[in-house]
Amino acid sequence: MSYRLGRLPAQIPAGLRDLTYYTAGPLPKPPPSVAVPSVADWGVLGNDTYGDCGVAGLEHAFEAAAADTGEHEAFPDDQQCVDYYLNYTGGQDSGVVLSRFLAYVRRHGYYGHTISAYAHVAVHDVPTLQFAIDAYDSAYVGITVSQGMMDATQGSPPWTWTLEDLSGDELGGHCIILAGYNSSWLYGITWGQVVRIAYPAWHQMGDEAWAAITGEDIAAKTDGHGISLAALQADLNKLSR
Repeated sequence: MSYRLGRLPAQIPAGLRDLTYYTAGPLPKPPPSVAVPSVADWGVLGNDTYGDCGVAGLEHAFEAAAADTGEHEAFPDDQQCVDYYLNYTGGQDSGVVLSRFLAYVRRHGYYGHTISAYAHVAVHDVPTLQFAIDAYDSAYVGITVSQGMMDATQGSPPWTWTLEDLSGDELGGHCIILAGYNSSWLYGITWGQVVRIAYPAWHQMGDEAWAAITGEDIAAKTDGHGISLAALQADLNKLSR
């Protein structure tokens, strides 16, 4: 089966700080492991035909949050995901800049789902990345996909990406979520499946990472888990002026 990419180069908005800036002290220590939320069908969400991985990845983040918080919600199907993507891009299959897309969804919502706040995470800061996965149910991340990684997705899931799979030509940027971890693996969701990512492989493929606090988290009456939501939202509001 063929899959598509569609993440454009990372942009960190001026005036938005790293997630750790918004803490009153050290971040709470994440647990040793977090299981991937139980979702019956993550959905490819059109990402086998269009480069809508940024949109599909965010829908997967909403699905993870709903599963973890116990919210019973309906989610858009593949065509609705593609329609949202094409409406966002003006009808062009041009991909998305993750930070710009997060800002757009924060302003406009996504089929009734919302983003309350978001901040970037230093991509190789594994403890903070794990904190985001535990606290906010996933991390919304950008990676570079190689031919070896794409080849690994042709086998039976769950797929695995190790250093050996980073071989071959670089094919382009892609968006996935990280929805679980343990001492050996990060667990990503992409193209409707779970993929195990070895930490050494992550340090080579990872390009950007975002903690997104969803409406599902807010509905579950969770706080910022050590993050000052008010300060983070104030900085985000300045960006939208």
